[in-house]
Amino acid sequence: MTWWQTVPTFASAVLIYFLPGLAILAAAGVRRLNLVALAAPVSASVAACAAVVAPYLHLPYVPGVYFAISAILAAGTFTARWWFTRKATGAGQLANNGRLNPNDLGRWTAILAVPLGVAFAALMIGRRFVTGFGSPEHFSQTFDNVYHLNAVHHIAETQNGSSMTLGNLTDASSYFYPAGMHDLMALLQMLTGSSVPVVVNVGTIVIGALVWPLGCMFLVSRLVGYRAVALMAAGVLAAGFSAFPYLLVGFGVLYPNNAAIALLPVLLGLAVEMLGMSRSPASSFLPPALAFCAALPGMVLTHPSALVALLGFVSPVILGRLVREYLKWRASESTKRAVVTWAIASVAYLAAAATAWMVLRPGLGAAPWTPFQSNARAIGEILGSAPMGTTTAWVMAILTVIGLYVTARTLRRTWWILGMFLVGALLYMVVSSWPPGTFRTLLTGVWYNDSFRLAALLPLVTLPVAVFGAEWLMWRLRALVEYLSTLKPEQAAGLPAPLAAIAKVRLPAATSVVSVWVILGLMGVAAQGGTLAQVQDRLHSVFSVTPTSDLVNDDELKVLKEVDAKVPADAVVVANPLVGGSMVYALANRRALAPHIFGERTPTEQLLLDHWDEAAYNKDVCTAIRKLNAYWALDFGTKTVIPTEDPFPGLADLSAGTAPKIEVLASSGDARLVRTTACD
Repeated sequence: MTWWQTVPTFASAVLIYFLPGLAILAAAGVRRLNLVALAAPVSASVAACAAVVAPYLHLPYVPGVYFAISAILAAGTFTARWWFTRKATGAGQLANNGRLNPNDLGRWTAILAVPLGVAFAALMIGRRFVTGFGSPEHFSQTFDNVYHLNAVHHIAETQNGSSMTLGNLTDASSYFYPAGMHDLMALLQMLTGSSVPVVVNVGTIVIGALVWPLGCMFLVSRLVGYRAVALMAAGVLAAGFSAFPYLLVGFGVLYPNNAAIALLPVLLGLAVEMLGMSRSPASSFLPPALAFCAALPGMVLTHPSALVALLGFVSPVILGRLVREYLKWRASESTKRAVVTWAIASVAYLAAAATAWMVLRPGLGAAPWTPFQSNARAIGEILGSAPMGTTTAWVMAILTVIGLYVTARTLRRTWWILGMFLVGALLYMVVSSWPPGTFRTLLTGVWYNDSFRLAALLPLVTLPVAVFGAEWLMWRLRALVEYLSTLKPEQAAGLPAPLAAIAKVRLPAATSVVSVWVILGLMGVAAQGGTLAQVQDRLHSVFSVTPTSDLVNDDELKVLKEVDAKVPADAVVVANPLVGGSMVYALANRRALAPHIFGERTPTEQLLLDHWDEAAYNKDVCTAIRKLNAYWALDFGTKTVIPTEDPFPGLADLSAGTAPKIEVLASSGDARLVRTTACD
């Protein structure tokens, strides 16, 4: 399959990820950047919440129901807006809901700033993913992918995507697991009929290449300003980080974390606006609060750790509002009551955030990662946008340093933005370089003490600082071009040769505007070197299907392609998930006895996982085989996807070649699809 053949799948993905949000937000009067940036987070909320509600309404979770619920919500939103606008005061609107100011860089710059910024990011990020994945049908050869691909197929097959019951994909382990990302990809599979790897790869590209840069531009519009250069720089630079959106796709694979972080910039931007700290304030508290409430469930039900990150990043913002209110009171521009109100709100928020930080975390047994570097190296990686030992991103490093200089010069106004950057930096420094202990676990245990997960958060708080630097640099270079264009030949004689050559050319009036576009483009292209090529190579090695692949090698994949013709549709296949056999569910559409490495099992299921290869002499095994229709098994050897003790001994004799009464149905190399004849 070629990438050109996935164009209909991409088009369908854009509809699923954006259309419901676009309809609801447009009905609410949201326009332009606000509309397109908020569309995916709101769609995620609709998808995740509809999946939870649908079983109670006795409705299947299918695309038709998803779009119908979206239409009802859009109609309700339009009706509510119409009712509010009948009142003299109205409901207000989000900040920056209008056009960009064309006075500075001209009308066309104002019109094209957002589309071209997004297009550049989409092209760069999409190209990296397409090249890294290799084929649309490739899949991550990592531990977590056993669950994620099977979960997507499970939702599509059962037409139930509730986060309340997804669990570990079996009836015995039906409990909460955040299914927001899986819900959207399952809808895509149901709508297009594409294979699970294709829809997951396409969905991942849409999240990284569209959802992420749009969210970054929205965040920058709140922190830096609703200006053409700032928004273009945000789009261009959003594609220049190795830590996101690539790192978590090449490690884990952590699809839910990746999707939740892509939604996080919008939630952070809305929180900033809701607290009255946006560069362009909203007309009232209500619009950003409603938008925040509409987008929050989707992020939380994609991965709750993003909520904890949001709480941490918002802490400097609410303190910034308290300080601002205090300074206004000192200047007789506010009241003491307002200061007391914000002081109480700040204390209450910090207490609630600390509580959530302590409660929303896994057990220590699931947090085995240890530090791997020194404090000094961690600080260098933060400044160089090169976490986890990647090559320094020099363009991002230079812009970040300039941005820190700008924030230092404007500290009275931007210290809380610097505070958000320092929160992200502190978390990464502690998790990657601090000695294991109570303090490290207190700060980073929410993320399993895992440096990869916290490295992926750094671009979120580094980007606004880098945009400050890019904008500062743009205006200085633009001023230089304008100055040179006004010089007479005799005035340019004493300048350095390159500047003198520019001054001798009679530059047209639009030169300074064009120079901004050219420099931003060059900056974006330069940011694509070094570290991103390294990450792309990592993706390619993880997603390739080779004779030595960790999860499913090429021989095993050939056997899986034979399953459809050899195994009845209602059958259960016994397979070891640690060696990739359970991928038969996602890749061959046959139920796996153990669809995930973890999870509770019924006594009958556990009996087969422990003793299936004893069917010829253990009568209890045959009883279980007949009950579950589990005559078939996959022998993918004993090499596990990660070094670990194998908790699934029921196929050990099969792999050793000593299990009696076994019929081989298909084979390639050492991989086999077999059927037991002991229970006929």
